[in-house]
Amino acid sequence: MRETIFRAGALLMNRLNFLQKFAIVALLLLIPSFGLLYVVTTQINKSVEYSQKELTGITYNSALRQFFESVQIHREHSVHFFLLDSTAQQSMVQAQQLIEDAVVSVDSVDTHIGDALSVRESWKNIKIDWKNLKSRSFTHKMEKSEELHNKLTSDILALMVDVADNSNLTLDTDIETYYLMNITNFKILQMTEALSRSKNLLLTIDSVLILSSDQRNLLTVQTGNIQPLLSDIADGVNRINTYNPAVSPLVEPSYVDLKSTTDQYLEILQSEILIDSIRTSRGIDITVLDRPIKAGLNVFDVQVPILKNLIELRIKTLENQVMVYIAGSLIMLLFVSYLLGGFYSSVIGTVRTLEDVATQLNEGKITEVVEVETRDELGRVARSFNQIALSLLQRNKELEDNRVQIEETNRALRDTQTALVQGEKMASLGQMVAGLAHEINTPLGYVKNNIEMMINNQQTINEAVEKYQKLLDLLVNGVEDGLEETVTDLAMLSTELERNTVLEDSKTMLSQALVGTERIQELISNLREFSRLDEADLAKIDLNNALEATLVIANNVIKNKAVVKKDFTANLIAECYPAQYNQVILNLLTNAAQAIEGQGTITIRTYKEPGNPDVAVVKISDTGKGIPKENLGKIFEPFFTTKKIGEGTGLGLSISYKIIEKHGGSIKVESDVGRGSDFYVRIPVVQSKVRN
Repeated sequence: MRETIFRAGALLMNRLNFLQKFAIVALLLLIPSFGLLYVVTTQINKSVEYSQKELTGITYNSALRQFFESVQIHREHSVHFFLLDSTAQQSMVQAQQLIEDAVVSVDSVDTHIGDALSVRESWKNIKIDWKNLKSRSFTHKMEKSEELHNKLTSDILALMVDVADNSNLTLDTDIETYYLMNITNFKILQMTEALSRSKNLLLTIDSVLILSSDQRNLLTVQTGNIQPLLSDIADGVNRINTYNPAVSPLVEPSYVDLKSTTDQYLEILQSEILIDSIRTSRGIDITVLDRPIKAGLNVFDVQVPILKNLIELRIKTLENQVMVYIAGSLIMLLFVSYLLGGFYSSVIGTVRTLEDVATQLNEGKITEVVEVETRDELGRVARSFNQIALSLLQRNKELEDNRVQIEETNRALRDTQTALVQGEKMASLGQMVAGLAHEINTPLGYVKNNIEMMINNQQTINEAVEKYQKLLDLLVNGVEDGLEETVTDLAMLSTELERNTVLEDSKTMLSQALVGTERIQELISNLREFSRLDEADLAKIDLNNALEATLVIANNVIKNKAVVKKDFTANLIAECYPAQYNQVILNLLTNAAQAIEGQGTITIRTYKEPGNPDVAVVKISDTGKGIPKENLGKIFEPFFTTKKIGEGTGLGLSISYKIIEKHGGSIKVESDVGRGSDFYVRIPVVQSKVRN
């Protein structure tokens, strides 16, 4: 088959000398290698261009951030102006100059990179809006001025989003910088805008005695805007801590300042405005309102250089990768060329050696072993001339190596089998722990709940005791001042205790907690009965008690699948290894429950074997789907299972069979498809080791 496939290639190579063959092989290696190098370096260069475009977006948005802040300042001063603040007009003029300076800065950036980001037209429209707003800053009404300012800031934010989209910032490929970009380009400035708007709203209604529903709704909306943005920023900072812990110490302080000042701000919104229905002018501290806005802008200012450094580092790393790939390829080229040259020399040398050996054999002049340095196919051919006499010895050595390898393989198989058996034991333990945890959690839950309620009741009782002690002190000392108030408080508290039935409830809850702990104690007792960890050797046990304990452990598996019916012979005592015997019963009960589709019945019967009272029998029957006749003879074989992959190892019944066999007993099964299965577990009442 192989000769047929490579026949054409072999015919071609047979027509060439070794130098020509090596030249063809070298070309076939080098051409795809350099092609791959070209593809890889091209892809890396695209990644560099991608990241460089991100830097342009950061540069543009950094300039817009100054313009954005200046517009917010101008809007705040305009509010003061319309509230007849005498210094507001001069402040507005100064803010307008700040805006004009920011416009110059953005114009400079826009001239260089605006076309690349496709945002020049948007920036042009924003400048027109600003000129219109500026021309009538002192003649607009307050509502119109606020509307125009809000539109301008919204357009700036929209422009920053466009810049982020067009400069790859929105879909950054590196998780270490994505969350920094998400916070910097979107969340922070949106939050400062929400804070600024709510601040201006607070200023306009600071002297209002009764808030209108519209004013209250506006404040509620602003609060609702701020809180989710703060949560998003917090989530982003947490992810920065996870994915880029190196910059976390740089980002964390500015975020902590933002959160604390914003929380204080939200408290003002709640306590000063939203809660009071009738209020007076509180003289709100403007610095408290300014701090979260400044803190938000500070987060932007802190993260932008970090972001730029990370992207620049990424670009540098990518450029270094290109250099490494190119240098590595050149080194590999030299190394491959060197190896090909050595390979060619080796082949030529071996061929000449073979020619010499063949000539000497033909002439009958060979008298000593010919030394061959190569270890390839040609070298083996050359050495075969000298090793005919040693071939049997070599074969014997190979046979010995194979024997050792087979022994090692068998040992590995035995280790694997041991591990699988141990895994089956751990699976049984897992079922036991899952069932026990479920059964304990229910009583433990209402014990915990009652204790918590009793603690609350105890606080009320403690308060009553303190009142009584205070009254006693007043009576003993003959102090009348406060006596009437204390008696009144005590009477009210006593009435409350009677109305809430605190004492009776405490007694009831103690009783319920006691019942819960007794239930847990009962479960632990069943666990001990099931595991019998203190009885690793043979012991006489009541098989009925062992079954009851195992049913408790298996309850979590059985309860939703079957009703358990029991028919126990009293005082069925047998000698066994308790923990191993319980493992067999748990395995059979679990299999019975898993065999039932929907709801069914599991029947457990214990008795002494008729005509042979020295043998105890446990019969476990189920109304499951049954076992096909062709599988009845296989179910006790290791690794045989009909369950899906991942649901069983096929070792449970095999291990159970060996455990009962170790006890001198047997397991028998009777089953019909559609009727269910009956498993009979027989063990001697007294083990032969003890009798002997």
